[in-house]
Amino acid sequence: MVGRNVMRILAAMGKENEVPVFLGSNERLITPEPTVNPDDMFFGVDGFSDVDYSHLPPPNMALLKTGAVHEIARLILKYPSEISFISLGPLTNLALVLKAYPETRQLIKEVLIMGGNRHGVGNTESAAEFNFYHDPEGANIVLNNYPGPITILPWETANRENLVMNQTWRFETITSGPPNPVLEILNPAERKALEAGANWLPCDLLVAMAFTHPELVTERKQYPGSVELAGLLTRGQLVLNHRSEGTGHITIVDNMDHFAVQRLIMGLAAGCEGCARFGK
Repeated sequence: MVGRNVMRILAAMGKENEVPVFLGSNERLITPEPTVNPDDMFFGVDGFSDVDYSHLPPPNMALLKTGAVHEIARLILKYPSEISFISLGPLTNLALVLKAYPETRQLIKEVLIMGGNRHGVGNTESAAEFNFYHDPEGANIVLNNYPGPITILPWETANRENLVMNQTWRFETITSGPPNPVLEILNPAERKALEAGANWLPCDLLVAMAFTHPELVTERKQYPGSVELAGLLTRGQLVLNHRSEGTGHITIVDNMDHFAVQRLIMGLAAGCEGCARFGK
C-alpha cells in the first residue's frame, strides 16, 4: 500500500519517472504484527483513508522496484558520509541495512527519525509511539548500532500546542492558493481521517523540515538512549538517560518556530514559486 501511495503522489507531481522507489520489508523484524481492527486504523487500511481515487489515472506500479535494503546499502557505500537517512515509519529497513551491511554503520552522514516518545506518552499503547511500537527491535538496533548523529522528533513534540493546527487552517488556509494536484489527493484522505474533529498534526513534515531547514528548530536536547524491548507495559518506549543530558548521539527536537513552519507549509502548498516566496 505504501508503494502505491508514493507512486500516486509522484504521478501527481509529474515525477514518477524521475524518482526511483524501492519496496522494503512489510513485516517487523521478529515478532508477529499485532492484530489491529481496521476501524481503528487512523488512515484506513490503505494509508489514504480508503478514499476512492478511481477518477484519477492509476499509478504506474510497474515502476516500483524491490530490494530497498540492498539499494540503501549500495547508495551509502557509493556516497560515503553523504547520505542523510530520514525515517517516517518503523525503522525495519535501516535496521536490516545495519545488520546485513555492517560496513555502512560508519558511512551514514546522519539519521533523522519521526517516532518515539521522550516522556512516555504513547499513541498506540499507553507508553509507545506508533513507529517504534510496530518494530521495537528495529528501532533498538538503529539506536544502538548506528554511532553517528541521530535526530528524533518525538510524539510529544508533534503534539505541542503551537505545532498542532486546526482543521480550518488545514483545509481552508492551506488550500487558498493555486490548485495543487498533491493536495487534491491528500485533502479527501485527511478530511476523512480527521472527520471526528481531531486537529492536524504534520508529524512527518516537521522532521523533514528539521532536515531541510534546521534553523526552524528552536529547542533541542542531547542524550544517550535506547528502546525498551521487555517491558510488560512499556515495550517500544524510547528511553533516554536524562542523567546524562548533553552527551550521547541522540538529539531530541523539543520545539520549532511555528510561524516559520506555517509559512513553509503555505509555500509548499502554493508550489515551487510559493516555496521561494514563503520559505527560506
